[in-house]
Amino acid sequence: MHTVSVKAGRRGFTLIEMAIVLVVLGLIASLLVTPLAMRAEASQRRAAEEMLDNITDALIGFALVQGRLPCPSIESDPASSAYGLEQGPPCTFNVPGYLPWRTLGLPAHDPWGSPRANATQPWTGHWRYRPDKNFAEGTISLSTLPSGSIQIKDHDGNLISTADSRIVAVVFSTGPNRQADGLNTTHSSTSPTFEAGEPTPAFDDLLRWIAHPLFIARLARSGRL
Repeated sequence: MHTVSVKAGRRGFTLIEMAIVLVVLGLIASLLVTPLAMRAEASQRRAAEEMLDNITDALIGFALVQGRLPCPSIESDPASSAYGLEQGPPCTFNVPGYLPWRTLGLPAHDPWGSPRANATQPWTGHWRYRPDKNFAEGTISLSTLPSGSIQIKDHDGNLISTADSRIVAVVFSTGPNRQADGLNTTHSSTSPTFEAGEPTPAFDDLLRWIAHPLFIARLARSGRL
């Protein structure tokens, strides 16, 4: 009587079958990783929005105490005693300005940023900041009006700011890609123009501005004016 070995009916995976399995596993892994990355970015954007709220409150708080907005920080050397402090008044606008985080007691950068060790390193994720000259270089009163030099546009190039809602200060994060996008890549010492709007494949900055009516109302309500 002959017996048939069970081993004769077995065979291993072929190279093609193994390749197919690996591709399937790779697809499953990518499907799992993508939502996690999206959730992480959404969480970071929420954190950045909360930090922008804190920055706005700090700027208004500074104005309540000092009677003006702080000038931007422009010192690039982390070893300098002026690093992170406001420059002025009078303010320096001929170079891009950063939030004077040490003056305000705030974090230097957004959730995607990192500290700088020397003057040659990029300003990765550090808050960009631009106040209106009239509100940073003199004592604010009920009659103080913005110069109108700061403009904010949407992705289509339409003005967001108007004569009735002139801007007294702008602060923004460069977002997940850690670089300024759209109109925020430019700098002008006299006519700065910024861009704001929903994130797109080419734009992920988070921009916040303080409009003149709201700013004056906050100061008046607090008894400063």
